[in-house]
Amino acid sequence: MSKGFIWVCQNNSNTDYVELSISLAKSLKKFNRHNAVCVLTDKNTKISSPHIDVVKVMHTDDSEFHDIKWANEYKVFYSSPFKHSIKLAADMLWTTNTDWWWNYLWQHNLVFAIDCYDYKNQIVEDYSYRPFHKRNILPNIYSDLTYFRRSREVLDFAKVVELLTKNWEQVKKSFLINCHDKLPSTDVVYALAHRIVDPDQRSLVNYSWFKFVHNKKMIHNLSHIHDHENYLMPISDGDRTKLGSYNLSRPWHYVNKKMLREINARIF
Repeated sequence: MSKGFIWVCQNNSNTDYVELSISLAKSLKKFNRHNAVCVLTDKNTKISSPHIDVVKVMHTDDSEFHDIKWANEYKVFYSSPFKHSIKLAADMLWTTNTDWWWNYLWQHNLVFAIDCYDYKNQIVEDYSYRPFHKRNILPNIYSDLTYFRRSREVLDFAKVVELLTKNWEQVKKSFLINCHDKLPSTDVVYALAHRIVDPDQRSLVNYSWFKFVHNKKMIHNLSHIHDHENYLMPISDGDRTKLGSYNLSRPWHYVNKKMLREINARIF
């Protein structure tokens, strides 16, 4: 069974996403036996690493003049070399073995991370910090952990995602309420696309284990803390990553692009 991980890697004026992608690939190969990695990039982003198995260069760059490269996210569905794929984001880190996931995921066409976990390993279903999703009655999808298999149903979903992305100006005015995002946020686009192809949400799979720890202040219930990242003091301890003195046992979406360098600086 052909399976692997894929994500978009494009540098911008602020962040070296190649460095983040290599770190993510290293962590995947450290913990998983099934660890094939493909990254999708542009002609200006040069990637060379033994930890990344396949590099695909896009023929066109829909985000060429965007600092946030969301407009190319739909291309993973068309570009993945795997029959079974898990889409990630470059600013993530693997902290445990997840080979067993495939035994459940392959039975479905499409599985999203619905909700997420805080640093205490508690599931956070409340998305009051995402009022836009609630106002538009969108599922609480986190697109940076998405499984898909090569199928007609997934291609249909991908076509809707592509259309929403390419026509974002019209979509945010006609399909969404109070949307002022200049660029097509992948979380919103995926959620809206799923509402379109499955209005009753009957095919929406919600596995309690197919989620990640999200390093957002509101997720951790630390809105009263000015600098929640220093407060939680993430550190690397051998094979373990600690956040707020808790061992992380799930993929970690650290968000802050300088986080890995800060963690490495704490290693004596």
